[in-house]
Amino acid sequence: MDSQTAIQEWGQSLGILDDAGLGALSSFQGNVLDNPPVPTRAGLYVYLNSMLHDRPSFEDASVIEFLSVRYKQDIASLVGDLILASFDVLANAMYRNDSTRSINILRSFLVNKLPVFIQSHYAGMLFEPLTVEHCIRQALVRVDPAAFPSVAQLFDPLERNSLLSEARQDFLFACALHQLIPERSIEDILGDVPMQSLPQSGRYVKDELVRQCTANAAKIEEYIGELDNMEGNAGEIAGAIMGILHSLCLNNDTMTLKLVCHALCRKSSTLDVIMLFTRPDALLQPLCNILDKWQDHEDQNEYQPVYDEFGSILLFVVIVQHRFKLQPEDLGNLTSDSFITTYFREGCQSKPIDELSDHTNQLLGAWIKGLFVTEGISDELMSTCKPKEFHLLVATLFDQSLKACQANVLALETLRGGFEYLLEPFLLPSLLAGFTWFTHCLWEINDESKNIDTVLPALQALLKPPSMSHDSSTIHSAVLSVVAKPLADSLNHVQKQYASRPDINPLLGVLSPHTQDRQGTTALNELTSWSTTPGGGLLAALRNTIQSLILWSATSTSSTTMSPPTYTQRQILDTLRILGAQSVLHLLIDEVTANEQTNSDMALDLIVIMILTASTPSLQSPSMKRQLTLRDALQSEFLTVDELARTDAAKASTIVRLHRRVNALAAAKTASGVANDEFMAGVVQGTEVMGTAADIDDVLGEAGEQIATAQSYLSGENATLLGLA
Repeated sequence: MDSQTAIQEWGQSLGILDDAGLGALSSFQGNVLDNPPVPTRAGLYVYLNSMLHDRPSFEDASVIEFLSVRYKQDIASLVGDLILASFDVLANAMYRNDSTRSINILRSFLVNKLPVFIQSHYAGMLFEPLTVEHCIRQALVRVDPAAFPSVAQLFDPLERNSLLSEARQDFLFACALHQLIPERSIEDILGDVPMQSLPQSGRYVKDELVRQCTANAAKIEEYIGELDNMEGNAGEIAGAIMGILHSLCLNNDTMTLKLVCHALCRKSSTLDVIMLFTRPDALLQPLCNILDKWQDHEDQNEYQPVYDEFGSILLFVVIVQHRFKLQPEDLGNLTSDSFITTYFREGCQSKPIDELSDHTNQLLGAWIKGLFVTEGISDELMSTCKPKEFHLLVATLFDQSLKACQANVLALETLRGGFEYLLEPFLLPSLLAGFTWFTHCLWEINDESKNIDTVLPALQALLKPPSMSHDSSTIHSAVLSVVAKPLADSLNHVQKQYASRPDINPLLGVLSPHTQDRQGTTALNELTSWSTTPGGGLLAALRNTIQSLILWSATSTSSTTMSPPTYTQRQILDTLRILGAQSVLHLLIDEVTANEQTNSDMALDLIVIMILTASTPSLQSPSMKRQLTLRDALQSEFLTVDELARTDAAKASTIVRLHRRVNALAAAKTASGVANDEFMAGVVQGTEVMGTAADIDDVLGEAGEQIATAQSYLSGENATLLGLA
């Protein structure tokens, strides 16, 4: 064995080198020097945007690690910058004319989450004169006055920022509620007499809320209604609701569980607030387990309540999954044959009759008879058909019913009348699968289709019935919040081929109110604006954004108030999906290199954050082949950096610095037991213990020592240790 091979095997055995890693020990990389990292305003702004831009995903443990690496022991700067970044993100949402839902998420984060986070993790580490109050004062001096007007400006008839006009007051009173500042300091900080006060009920305590709700179930809905309040108590309410849900699941109290799920479905905005304080799987897995292991009560005499309770829980799970675009793995540790997994995979698919089991075939016949012949759904039918079986049968039931109508076996009016039974509250959640089946059916219609005269009237019976009870109307709206957009798209497809039909627009009118607030999707006009940017389309638009962020960081000082540049995490994510990681990474590298002589530290910090926040695997659908992430692309560039150094030393140096810092930040998460690929996954773990984060200088220093040691082996200075001398 030659010495080079022996050295390589030694390096691999120690985990220092891999097969392609000997290049990491080159003298070029060893000579690339780094300045101490500079935590920039733009970097934290992008980081916070990435966690709140669509699904609230602020994980305490991950954020603590991230901030500890960046700020080391400078807790005062950490707290002040975090407060300022929270106001920056909120101001940006206003300037971008983001949806009311998006702005409310950010307001709730500022008022309900941030004070609790600071109190739990940092308040005890600040002492005179650098108190929390000092940090708050320093941060509020720098917030954008145009976005957050003073109390006096609230009475200005020309003041239009009413949505954010009370944000500073709300934040300060929440800080006072959590004892970060005395209430008497608020007037001095605001510079005017505040227009509100601390909540009369004081600071909530989770255990007390649980006790009240356990004694009086009506209290649950009352507290759910308070989740939208900007008072600072939402965290304790969310914790209480989570505790109650888990307890109800443990005790199989499906009747009360139905009431809680209904209350949350009726006010779905509260789900955004709850997600600031919990993980999706922590919320949904107990409910999925209940559905999977559903058992009727031993003394069950009526089966309509069984369907009602099961359907309510299922509707809630689907609404949460849809609202936050959750993948199956986000729902918890579910098996591939669990009910909810099967439902999401097959619930909207009709099965051919010859593929049904005898039992399922009998159930199908019984439901067709109950809906269209005997004019009623009996307890006998529901007792023989479990709710799980029914919800997996709906698509086939719809398919066979429409085929019977098209074959003149079933009259159209009979079909419509039978479908209207499904608008009863205990059956309405079945329309989640039913409407989705209709969506697929409509996409298959063309100008030669003969079934349109059956499909549209049947859909009208379910979408626009003559009348509905209040309970039915509420559940119907909740169902439409899930299915409206794809169903409207399929109806628009049909309308293009049948423009003269008068019965399509009324259906689109029913769906329209439920398609307005599309969280997590880029508006077509915004995507068009990016793609038509002069000088390079999407890449040019992203370059402009990066340059504005760097300039903002460079010119923003402790004594200046500047509006944040417009930013959305969707821009880099959409550019990645369309152009791929290699193209985007080359742009990012070029921007760092271009700022080498002026704002290199600020550019480097910003680009590192952009690479990390855009490299989360959860951003990719598991049904698709895994796309190359920015971290993958950076690693690929790093492996050939020595060759690049011969022709472009500046660019090669940038790649080395980026690679070091990205890996150093990710290494902090690995050291705390979280996989690198999960570094940016954001959901609250509930821990209140501040983790120990690796200092970025220490990480880089250790890497440098390993490189130097290995280089000495390569040069033969320590060859005797390997027995090669």
